[in-house]
Amino acid sequence: MWLALLTLGVLFSGLALAADERGRVLAGNTLIFSGLTSAIALLLGAPLAFLLVRTDARGRRAASVVLAGLLVTPLYVLAAAWQAGFGVQGWCSLAVGGPALMTGWRGAVAIQALAAVPWVVLIVGVGLLWSEAELEEDALLDATPGLVFRRVTLRRAAEALFTALVWVFVTTAGEMTVTDLFLIRTYAEEIYTQFALGDPLDSAAWRIAPSVVSIAWVIALGLYAVGRLIPADRHPTQRPAAPFRLRTWRYAATLTCYAAVGVLLLVPAASLAIKAGRVVVRTGATLERDWSAVQCLAMTLGSPWRFAREMAWTAVIGALAASAAVAIGLPLAWSARGGGWRAAPAWATVAICLAVPGPLVGLAIIKLFNAPQAPILGWLYDHSIAPIWLAQTVRSLPLPTLILWYGLRTIPADVLSSARLDGASPLVRFLRIALPQRWPVLAAAWLVALAVATGELDASILVVPPGVSTLPIQIFGLIHYGVDDQVAGISLFMLVALLGYAVALALVARRAARESSR
Repeated sequence: MWLALLTLGVLFSGLALAADERGRVLAGNTLIFSGLTSAIALLLGAPLAFLLVRTDARGRRAASVVLAGLLVTPLYVLAAAWQAGFGVQGWCSLAVGGPALMTGWRGAVAIQALAAVPWVVLIVGVGLLWSEAELEEDALLDATPGLVFRRVTLRRAAEALFTALVWVFVTTAGEMTVTDLFLIRTYAEEIYTQFALGDPLDSAAWRIAPSVVSIAWVIALGLYAVGRLIPADRHPTQRPAAPFRLRTWRYAATLTCYAAVGVLLLVPAASLAIKAGRVVVRTGATLERDWSAVQCLAMTLGSPWRFAREMAWTAVIGALAASAAVAIGLPLAWSARGGGWRAAPAWATVAICLAVPGPLVGLAIIKLFNAPQAPILGWLYDHSIAPIWLAQTVRSLPLPTLILWYGLRTIPADVLSSARLDGASPLVRFLRIALPQRWPVLAAAWLVALAVATGELDASILVVPPGVSTLPIQIFGLIHYGVDDQVAGISLFMLVALLGYAVALALVARRAARESSR
């Protein structure tokens, strides 16, 4: 793993030294932005993951559902929410009359880091759940709980901490939503900007190619290591480690959980509500700003009608992309469940899809469909949703593949061996045994893929066909002109709807966990 990190650093350094002045600036900005974001997200998310997973603090389940909702909330919604409160025209900035908090590097890093906190909580939380109960119980016989936490629990979660750090770094390096809004020039943002200006993109694509290869290499090695850590047919029925009893610190931990929920959800939601209900009233000869609950409800509940066309396209394309991602991820996960060389196609596919920035995916799709020797591809590019469907499928493929891999890996090997001895072919074992036993895992993978696909922006914005406009593209364009009441209303509606979506996803995930334990 350290060799992979060294390879990443060497390739990035060589890229920066070999590039021109513009390339060095882009490489430096990408490294600084991704590094700051991943460090801040880890510092905020890792302690929260410990409180939610391994302590007896109150409010853990509610906080987990909220974080699950934020996990599937698109980045542009969170960006609009924070800008509505603390941007240049945000209610807080106007109220205090001082400089806006969410501007430039400060705003971009803050929004990206806060959006990445739920991912850190998820990854680190899973790592903490994998800690063996026997090791901690044996250590507690000779040491205090605090020492056991530092010497046993924290060390066992070190790989999860590292995985969360790399995950946030990689996904941040490939994002352009926030960097474009705050004018931070990174490689991903540069590709999108050059496309918008009509400049040739080959030079930018070639400059970023070494970093994409190095990041994909690190991800592939990480997935290989995770595959070795989780043995085949691993049952998640092992006795979980007992939670740490906080005693007098329990109320402080509970307050911390509620504060985290307040910062991550209530503050953005309140900012959107204030912005959506903002009205201007005349008092004598002057105009004054005021807030109206009726206006807020009208803007929020009326948003689906105002953006009905965009929401319909988003739902249709997202459902098709999620179905395609699950259809592709199923055979990859089934072949990877046994480990070894059979897992290479799955690891390579996931690593490449994660490493390639969204704008570069869009560029590749443009190259694919812009083929003079195949006129049918050009026709599909201009008259169908095939390009944006492909873009969302590629971007949403990694997560459902990983979910399916873990779910299929927990199927007891003796069940499949018995079916093989009875003459069942691999296809029959897959269709008659694996899928019926793990259908909740399949449903969870599809729901996660749907959430990723419907919120995808970086690649879709480059390949959207004429006459088609998805909700992310529409809102992203409006945010550039400021977060007005319409943007605030639709963003608030989506935030509330995604919380309900998270509840449904949590119920399906719980059912999937129960099925996987059998």
